Amino acid sequence: AATSTKRQRIYRTLLKVIAHKPVSDRPGRSEPRVRKRCPKAYPLMTKPRHELRNQLQTA
Repeated sequence: AATSTKRQRIYRTLLKVIAHKPVSDRPGRSEPRVRKRCPKAYPLMTKPRHELRNQLQTA
């Protein structure tokens, strides 16, 4: 039950924290570049995603 000025201050502080906090490195996070439905310039997904991810990591 904050007033509108207090709510604005909290909102701006939250945005500053989000904008300045670095994103940590996430090793092993990669997705295969294949298409599932939409027409894109990638091959069709013919195997399960986890198999394609493992195949991409060992390549």
